[in-house]
Amino acid sequence: MSKNTDISFFFNPKSIAIIGASPTEGKVGYNVLKNIIESNYSGNLYPINPNATEILGHKVYKNILQVPYDIEVAIVVIPSNYVLEVVKECGEKHVKGLVIITAGFKEIGGEGVKREEELKKIAKKYKMRIIGPNCLGFIGINYNGSFAANTPKKGHIAMISQSGAFLTAMMDYSMEQAFGFSCNISLGNKADMDEVDFINYLAEDENTNVILCYLESIENGQKFLEVVPSAARKKPIVILKSGVSAAGARAASSHTGALAGADIAYELAFGKCGIIRAKTMEDLFDYGEIFLYQPIPDKNSFAIITNAGGPGIVATDAFERENLNFAQFSEPILHALREKLPPEAAIFNPIDIIGDAPPERYKFTIKTVFGLNNENSTLKINQDDITTYGALILMSPQAQTRPLDVAELIYEISSKSLKDKPLICSFIGGISIKSAVKYLEDHRIPCFPFPERAAQSLKAMVIYRQFLNSKPLSQIEPSKFSVNNKRVKEIIEEARNDGRTVLLSHETNEIFACYGINSPQSRLAQTPREAMELQKEIGKSTGKVVMKIVSPQIIHKTDVGGILLNIETPEQAFEAFIQIVDNVKKFGPHTAKIYGVEVQEMIDFSKEKKVNELIIGMSRDPQFGPLLMIGSGGIYANFLKDVAFDLSYKFTRKDAVELLQKTKIFNLLQGVRGESPSDINSVIEVLLRLSQLVNEFPGIIELDINPLLSFINGYSAVDIKITISR
Repeated sequence: MSKNTDISFFFNPKSIAIIGASPTEGKVGYNVLKNIIESNYSGNLYPINPNATEILGHKVYKNILQVPYDIEVAIVVIPSNYVLEVVKECGEKHVKGLVIITAGFKEIGGEGVKREEELKKIAKKYKMRIIGPNCLGFIGINYNGSFAANTPKKGHIAMISQSGAFLTAMMDYSMEQAFGFSCNISLGNKADMDEVDFINYLAEDENTNVILCYLESIENGQKFLEVVPSAARKKPIVILKSGVSAAGARAASSHTGALAGADIAYELAFGKCGIIRAKTMEDLFDYGEIFLYQPIPDKNSFAIITNAGGPGIVATDAFERENLNFAQFSEPILHALREKLPPEAAIFNPIDIIGDAPPERYKFTIKTVFGLNNENSTLKINQDDITTYGALILMSPQAQTRPLDVAELIYEISSKSLKDKPLICSFIGGISIKSAVKYLEDHRIPCFPFPERAAQSLKAMVIYRQFLNSKPLSQIEPSKFSVNNKRVKEIIEEARNDGRTVLLSHETNEIFACYGINSPQSRLAQTPREAMELQKEIGKSTGKVVMKIVSPQIIHKTDVGGILLNIETPEQAFEAFIQIVDNVKKFGPHTAKIYGVEVQEMIDFSKEKKVNELIIGMSRDPQFGPLLMIGSGGIYANFLKDVAFDLSYKFTRKDAVELLQKTKIFNLLQGVRGESPSDINSVIEVLLRLSQLVNEFPGIIELDINPLLSFINGYSAVDIKITISR
């Protein structure tokens, strides 16, 4: 919204004005001023209130223009109908940033929407940045400019939240945890600044090591895709996105839109950007804590060490569900374990050191699997023997266990010898392990009450490592094909001029020809005699044509008798035209506008040794743009739901291959039971050309090819539907 991209003044302002500061305890204006003072803010404070002279020992000014000093940030806590005038005064005062706590803007609709639009115009005119309105305030490491009940502990987690209530609950929760915050940012209505602005800043902030977000929406998906991937390479970013139910999905007329869930675009965007997605509030802080305290493992290869068989099995199941790999111990390590552990112990991963294990047995086992115990083994352990890149330590309290002693030795090993490998725990129990768990948490060793949460947290680290090892999105340039986009633009404009949003069949075929995507030759007949002539022309190669009704209102042509196959002569084409139109008038919607009948080259299946039917499509997501789909096609596409999705943003050949591999039909394309494989490379190229088409023409909002026939050599896009914006 504003050209002022520097937002550092919000985090460390030299001066703050509180417009609406109140002398009355319990009022928001009082609590904000009190919080700033009690958080030991070292800058200059200027309470603004026309009816007071002093509040909490600070001189009060009647309005911001009366303050004889420069002001960097103004916090606004006055009724909404006075806000616009005050914001103008802030602009005249050259205030850099506004934190508008006041509600009564777009969240109430009607007049509130207009008020927020005017607020944005004023801020843009004076080049001011806005947090809010309708927010809790702003809490930085240097001050608490909010009306929250408490100032959170200082630490290195940044918390961004679209909900003020969520933020206060999480801050209160953190009071009993080991971690603290570098800042707590309440986004409110996001009239100006949003999560992307803050993520971009915090990626460079020396006080922040991990960024956590609670979001209900992302308004500017393109900005998110362009900025966040670079930030995620500097700091782990964990997002809890709410509102994922099907109730949030928009209505869609295409197969692609119908098959896509409400949440799939967010899932794909987060994956592309390197975001770790939390599914629950519990996940959000589990992941935040493990990223804050533990190093990212170099490989997906872990050990489980347990003193109890049952929890060990539960942990093993959890690892399997999360696709975590078990370290395969080399012979020198197995030899060392076999030498020193009791005969009853299980030395293959997971390692069960049995219930009577004292702390020393834990210490020996941990050090051995990480190759730190050479002096105690008769078989030397070399660097090449070490396959363990992290470990989960389980404990069920037994009489011999001494949990606190075990906790202390785990910290000792982790802090001295394992600075590049994560070591996490799951101590299962209650009162017997309470002091041990607190010790671990206080010493930066995550300790989970149950193994499942530990496995999920390790999986988050594995996903992040995979992202860090991948090629940066900024360096990726998708393939570019030579196309005739000028003609495509003309076709779309002609349809709009005709008042249509659904392209006719012959138009879609021509568009595909412009982008080098093969489809059967197709022309529009508006009379039975035109159908005869077109049958002669198009049927030259195969002798047969298929004829289909052309009407934007009829999606499923077969259901209304709108398709006839195997038309071999001009005379049959004449009769077929009349029959198709009669069928549609009888069985189709009465409001359907009939443009004519499409005469299309008919694919001769008898010449093909193998045919697979695929569906390929696109539905334009309002936040993140074109959403590509591929899967099993034909008349059962909606029932089989064998489909996979990806965003077309920076869509490469590698993405296309991985997308197709996610489907079950990919196995059929490769050939089963001695069959020859289909031409998979040509299917991949269709995806790439389609991606270029929908990226270059944002007016295409939905597209389906069903079926795309895949042969041993080549393919044909038989039935194409394209919907455009008005």
